[in-house]
Amino acid sequence: MLELVTVHGNEELTRRVLWSIPTMLGVLGTVSDSGSGHLMNISWVAPATATPLRLVASVESDSLSQANLSRKPLFTLSLLSLEQRALGRAFVKSNLEHGREDAVDTIAGHRVLADASGVPYLERAHGVFCGSAQPLRDLGSHCLWLLGVDLVAGAPVILEGSASEHSSRALGVFDTRMNYGR
Repeated sequence: MLELVTVHGNEELTRRVLWSIPTMLGVLGTVSDSGSGHLMNISWVAPATATPLRLVASVESDSLSQANLSRKPLFTLSLLSLEQRALGRAFVKSNLEHGREDAVDTIAGHRVLADASGVPYLERAHGVFCGSAQPLRDLGSHCLWLLGVDLVAGAPVILEGSASEHSSRALGVFDTRMNYGR
C-alpha cells in the first residue's frame, strides 16, 4: 500500500516520482529584438489542446529564452529523435556560439533553419512546432506560457505506418538517463 507523505522533507522521493512522468526533451527557439536567434533545451512542455493546437511550456525566469519571449513572443520547438540524445544538453548555456557552415547558420555547432520571423529551429529535428506565445503566469523560478502552434514540420519517419502504430516518438528526459535536480 502506498503511503502519502508531504513533499517537504521527502525531496528524493518527490524528485523521482516527478521525473517518472513522461516528459519530452526538446529545444526551444526564440529570437531577440535585434534578430539574434537563441536555442535552449526544455523539458517542461505538454499539449494543452488539439484544436486549435496549443502547448503549455514552463520557461526558467532568468533565462535568455524568457527574456526573448517577453519582448518578442514567438517560438519554435524542435523535438529530438531518440538517436539525438547528445543534443539533450547541447543548448543549456545562454551564450551559444553562432556560425555558418556551407551557407547554413549554426548555433553551438548545430545547423539551424529559421521561420519567417527569424526564430531558429534545428535542421535535423524529429519534428518542429512554430507559432506565437502568450504569457500565462509567473511561477517564481519559471514562467508559464501558452504556445499557439501555426506551423508544423516532421521527419518522414513520423508518417511511416498507420497512425495507430506510431512507431516513432520524440526523445524524453527518461531516455537520456540525466539526473535532474541532483
